[in-house]
Amino acid sequence: MGWTGLEFIYMPASPPCRAVWMCIKELGLEVDMRQIDMYKKAEHTQSWFVKMNPQHTVPTINDEGFILWESRAIMSYLVSKHGTDDRLYPKDPEKRAVIDRMLYFDIGTLYKSMIDYFQPILFNGSTGDPIKANALKQSLDYLDQFLEDAPYAAGDQLSIADFALLASITHLEGVDWSYKAYSNVNRWVNKLKAELPYYKECNEAGIQMFKEWAKSRQAAAALLNNTPKGRKLSTENDN
Repeated sequence: MGWTGLEFIYMPASPPCRAVWMCIKELGLEVDMRQIDMYKKAEHTQSWFVKMNPQHTVPTINDEGFILWESRAIMSYLVSKHGTDDRLYPKDPEKRAVIDRMLYFDIGTLYKSMIDYFQPILFNGSTGDPIKANALKQSLDYLDQFLEDAPYAAGDQLSIADFALLASITHLEGVDWSYKAYSNVNRWVNKLKAELPYYKECNEAGIQMFKEWAKSRQAAAALLNNTPKGRKLSTENDN
């Protein structure tokens, strides 16, 4: 589509950033990619960014003065503003409602259950709360059911819901939590990895970045809590 004058502020390790990046690629947009380091330099707390986005979260876009954050809102905006058609986020009320449902499922159920379970492990040295682990497994069960008779997250065609959910699911690869036991989820992930020519560019380095950060966080949490050396903190799916 060509140059848009849009600035995309992101961190590769962030699943929401990876989702927006895939959307940008699918739309064929040329944007100004501005990567920030939130892990070591805390660049998201710098005054220029906090002024732009008081929540100082990524992804954030600056579309010639229009500032927007929250990945799912960004993707719907990009399709509506810059898309040559509406196939990724149809104007048809019923089709759009199904996509919205899957986006809300991602942020309110799936991704939330991942954060709830893994954050105490990575920051506090917890070995994992079984109740929170079960909530994550239930979320994966739901997604597996949703994908039973559908090739894509919201039906018969690719949509922004696929980008959001794919980024969330593959985030589990960074903490060695296997989703292969969920056959429909695994099929869908492999299908998209094969179909999307930009998948590797948008995801693989970011997943590896998160994996390395997660290992360093676990090590720091282990020292803080005097976890015996060599003891592995539980971040794996025991299905």
